[in-house]
Amino acid sequence: MRYAYTLIVRPLTTTEMYMIDRNCEYLGIPRRILMENAGREVAKYIIENYPDKRRITVICGLGDNGGDGAVAARYLHEHDREVKLIILGRIEDSRSEIARENFKIAKLIGVETYEITTPFELYSIMDIIVTWPDIIVDAILGTGIRGALRDLQYNAIRLINMSKALKICVDVPSGLDPDTGTVRDVAVRGDVTITMHRPKIGLLNRDAEKYVGKLIIVDIGIPREAEHVVGPGDLIYLKWQRRRESRKGEHGRIIIVGGSDEFAGAPALAALTAFRLGVDIVTVIAPRTAAHDIRSQTPNLIVIPVEGKYFTEEHVDLVYQYCTRAEVVLIGPGISTRDQTMNFVAELFKRLVESGKKIIVDADGIKALARHELARYVKKNVIVTPHLREYSLLIGDNPPNIGNPWRRGEEIARQVRERCDGGTILLKGNIDVITDGERWKINMTGNPSMTVGGTGDILSGAVAALCTKCEDVFHAACIGAFIVGLAGDVTARELGYHVLPTDILENIPRIMMKLLDEYKEIERVLHEPSIRILRSLDLY
Repeated sequence: MRYAYTLIVRPLTTTEMYMIDRNCEYLGIPRRILMENAGREVAKYIIENYPDKRRITVICGLGDNGGDGAVAARYLHEHDREVKLIILGRIEDSRSEIARENFKIAKLIGVETYEITTPFELYSIMDIIVTWPDIIVDAILGTGIRGALRDLQYNAIRLINMSKALKICVDVPSGLDPDTGTVRDVAVRGDVTITMHRPKIGLLNRDAEKYVGKLIIVDIGIPREAEHVVGPGDLIYLKWQRRRESRKGEHGRIIIVGGSDEFAGAPALAALTAFRLGVDIVTVIAPRTAAHDIRSQTPNLIVIPVEGKYFTEEHVDLVYQYCTRAEVVLIGPGISTRDQTMNFVAELFKRLVESGKKIIVDADGIKALARHELARYVKKNVIVTPHLREYSLLIGDNPPNIGNPWRRGEEIARQVRERCDGGTILLKGNIDVITDGERWKINMTGNPSMTVGGTGDILSGAVAALCTKCEDVFHAACIGAFIVGLAGDVTARELGYHVLPTDILENIPRIMMKLLDEYKEIERVLHEPSIRILRSLDLY
């Protein structure tokens, strides 16, 4: 592989790039600016490196990659190159608003533009691709490839490869899988690939070299902080859609081990939050007196009592057997700090870690890990959600007191890397830090109204629920902190500092419906006769 310079940056998957792109917008950097910068960099490379090549054909798909190409066409036109812009589809059919805008601008300022909808129309102008240009800019697909190519895309790529013109690919050669570097149908055989921000992992596959050509990495204004903030882009890691034929239990089974003679509300709040985040079956295991109180609060929960007012070492075998039935186990809400209970938590935790099950440890459960010096047991698939004092007990050191949240996140990641073994720590605070020692992120949702007791239980329940929706527990911890903090922010806007934890809980569905545009998802799974009835009743 030929690089423009020594490659020292970590390559990205398309999922990571999508997340970063969306989180830039969350930080106040609009995607239209990134598109503008990407297109300008492509044009700049051509202008600086090929001053004698005057005739340029830019071939665009209807997505954001095509929008990059349209911006490049505009800049090349302004630098007196003879540019022809071919769009594979009608401009109005593009689902990307910013790509549509850039197609229209290019056309408005006089770039010769063709909107092509059929292979026949494409072959009628094939000379513009095959024989006329000195340079072809490929902006058909980029990272947007999904399965087999459509006829128009397939034929456009074949014509590009027939041409003797220099071929410059925008971000990824069209047809090449950006994550694997493999080609399913056909791909552009580029001379140069100009990729944005970081190389996509498939570009570095040796088999991809004949398609990538010379790899150029350009800066389009994405700050490194966009990779370390939790934002709406992180929700791409959620498996949220459901089949119409879904059955009970298919969308998650969680067990919550918590409660004591004094504290029955904590495990109930965590369990109700898990339900609100789409888990099918949530079971609370609690000492008998707490179990009775939880049952009296709501009929929604399955509650399994164990004998006594507190958990003891005698309960380990029984509770462990119940835990084997679940995907995710949350330990700690309201569990108390009695010596026998601490011993129970430590032994149950060690057994569950060895089983490979996803585990979340919160509240007094963290104190048990600290007391038994089990930080090294915080391995992959384990999440611990401490506040500052609990973090210090578990890690054996205070988190660094650094004003810059980005530097603080990096330093906390270093501490966790040294003392844990690949598990995820979600350090709660004014700005949350989530890290597994290698990766780290900060979460900037949440506000002082959330100091009310019970919000930590809502968070642990949310994280447990999201562990059933995410393959990687690190992503579940990040998304959980973001969603609960955002629900708290909505609640504070409505109620000021007069907040109950259940107020935050009830706002979680509103947040999810908006963030995931869940209205479309529900429309997809409703049966048509039901939709007609709902419309007739003005309920749709």
